[in-house]
Amino acid sequence: MTLRTAMSPALTFEYLNIAQEDQAESLALLNAPASPAVEEVLAFLATQLGSSEESIPTLGTAENPVTELDWLSAMMRFVPAIVAWHGARGISEAISRATLADFGRNMAINRRVHNRFGMDTYKWLNQSFSGRIYQLGRLQYLIHQPKASIPGVDEGEWILGIHIPEDGGLSTAVVQDSLAQAASFFAEHFPDKPVRTANCESWLLDPYLRDHLNPESNIAAFAARFTPYGDPMDQPTDAVYFTFRTRSMENLDALPRTTALQRIVLERIDAGGSWQLGFGSLSLPR
Repeated sequence: MTLRTAMSPALTFEYLNIAQEDQAESLALLNAPASPAVEEVLAFLATQLGSSEESIPTLGTAENPVTELDWLSAMMRFVPAIVAWHGARGISEAISRATLADFGRNMAINRRVHNRFGMDTYKWLNQSFSGRIYQLGRLQYLIHQPKASIPGVDEGEWILGIHIPEDGGLSTAVVQDSLAQAASFFAEHFPDKPVRTANCESWLLDPYLRDHLNPESNIAAFAARFTPYGDPMDQPTDAVYFTFRTRSMENLDALPRTTALQRIVLERIDAGGSWQLGFGSLSLPR
C-alpha cells in the first residue's frame, strides 16, 4: 500500500505546503520503510477516499499503537492517490494544491503552538484526504449531511460546512467571491450531491461577539451573513485558541491586547463570561 514512489518528496512537500523548517523531519518519515502502523493508516485512507461518511476510528492497539507520526507519514504517502482522485473528477491542480496546503498550515501552527514537529490536528486533515473538503478562495467547504436539524434543510440533504483557515482577512469581497466559487464548484464536480445551503459552527458566530464588535468590521459583516439556529454551546477555549493559539486558560494577563478582537476575547473572560460556539446557515449564491 506504500505510495511514496509515485511522487517525489519535493513535489509532495509542494502540494502539502510544508515549511522549510519541517521538511527534514518530513523527509525522514517518507524515506523510512512504511511500518505496519503506517500501512494500516494508508489502508484506512483508501477506504475513505470519495466516501460520504466521516469516520475516524482508533487504529492500532494498546500494544501496537498508531501514532501521530504514523498518520502524518501515511498522509504524505497518500498524496498521489488524492491528487489522482481530484484529477479524475476534473478538479483543477490549483484547487487541489490549495486544499492540500492545509496540511502544511496545520503543521506550521503545531510548531508555533507546541514548538515541535508534528500536528495535533491530524484527525481533522482526514477530511482533506477523503475528498470531502475543498479550499475555494478564502474559505474551506466540507460537503456533508448535517446530523442536527437546520431550518430550511431537508433530512438527508447535502450542505456545505464553512471553515475559516488561518491566513487572510474576511473582507466582504473575498467572502463573496469564495461563496460564489463554492456554488459553481460543487454544482460542477458533485452534481450527484446538490447543495443550496451552507452552515458554519464557530465562535465567530457567538452572539456576544456580534454585539461587541464594530458592526462595520469584517468579522461582524461575516457573522451577519448567517441566520442563527439552535442554541449556542459553551466552548470556553475556542476564542482563546484561534485568537492567540493557546488552549491554556492560565496567565491570560500575559496575552496581548493590541487589537479590538483581542481585547473583547479577554475582557469577556475577565468578567466571568464564557465564549460559545454559535450556529448559522446561509443560502448559496445562484
